[in-house]
Amino acid sequence: MIIAGRLPKPVGTFGVPTKPRRQSNGRYRTTVRYYGAGGAQQIERMGISADDARNRLAEAMRDFREQPMRERITRNTKLIHLAAELLEELRADDAYTEGNIEDYRREIYVSKDRRANRSTVKIENSVGNLQIWQATAGELDRHLKRLTALGLRRKAKQHKIILRAMMQIAVRHGVIDTNPIDGVSPFTRRRTHARGKVHDHASLPQFRAQVRAWARGEAVPGTPAYVSGPARDWTVVWVVDLITGTGMRPHEVFAVLLDDIDLDATDPYLDVTGTLIEVKGAGAGGWVRKPAPKTDNGWRRILLPDYTVVSAREAIKDLEVVGQPNPMGLLFPARNGSVRNPNNFARTWRAARGENFAWVTPRTFRKGVATAVDHASGDPERAARQLGNTREVAKTHYIDIPETVPDNRAVLEAWARGDRAKT
Repeated sequence: MIIAGRLPKPVGTFGVPTKPRRQSNGRYRTTVRYYGAGGAQQIERMGISADDARNRLAEAMRDFREQPMRERITRNTKLIHLAAELLEELRADDAYTEGNIEDYRREIYVSKDRRANRSTVKIENSVGNLQIWQATAGELDRHLKRLTALGLRRKAKQHKIILRAMMQIAVRHGVIDTNPIDGVSPFTRRRTHARGKVHDHASLPQFRAQVRAWARGEAVPGTPAYVSGPARDWTVVWVVDLITGTGMRPHEVFAVLLDDIDLDATDPYLDVTGTLIEVKGAGAGGWVRKPAPKTDNGWRRILLPDYTVVSAREAIKDLEVVGQPNPMGLLFPARNGSVRNPNNFARTWRAARGENFAWVTPRTFRKGVATAVDHASGDPERAARQLGNTREVAKTHYIDIPETVPDNRAVLEAWARGDRAKT
């Protein structure tokens, strides 16, 4: 007599849902097994009644999609493992560049570089050990508010974006019903002084003069005079003139090729054909040149004003005189001939701007370019094309347009003169 064992379930099918059982919190829980190619996995749902739990489970079974070749995600999965799943999804999505993925990875994991500060807040060392069921809206809200209280508002916004994407994976896998990030407090819009872009543009002549003084070795407010060591890098002078004369993004400036420039044309111009992106373990400190601008609108030809032409000629002449290696044909290569690390250049920028212009960043004068072009032409589209942005982005983030109040001149004139208003 042969006793047959239990027949295996067909791949891609569900078992029989369990009878809903009342839990200690008063809710009802029911489960079902899914038999996939990688083995069986359990799906569960909770409801306020037995029928509610059955209906929720039926919807989960209807919407279930097996995730091949991935680690099973359950309510006990830690957030750091969920973050790894997110990075895998991003790598499989053509919409995300290596630079985008590196931005996510850098905010998720603590750096293993011995020079890095191990106490820097990342998702790994803050909420990474939470299990999915523990990552409630309240818990994640407390995490984001802690960052904001530490003065890390920008990091808090980055963590919110990453955590939303992570928890959405848990929703798709049927582990939770809603994304807890939907329940955290929104970031209030900070009120800033309305000095901004018009004032920034008016400061350009003084800023250019100070940067040149710094490059010559002179003392500037907040930075002492040059005494010894490597000569100060005159590149900062040329970069300032290139950004203010074109409105280019800083990473686009460091990606400019000599072949992209024609200073002898009737109207000297520069073509924006690439940008720098950060890729772990590659290039100069992880930076490489991407042979395409940041956006579709970024591919453009910019006519250069005279002062920018002069600076570009000086930069090219310096390359010829110094004779440093430059295999990529960059306008602003690093000393070893690779792409220039923007993080290293930022230190030079901070030294050159000193205390008087501590509020100035490379992006500051990109805004100034947009404002100057818009105010002169009255055409936001023209400013947007200069920056390589859409009209909407340029108006929202770069162009400074004061609100025009109603025309009350006649009323105020009559008031000042003591005239009665005509009826």
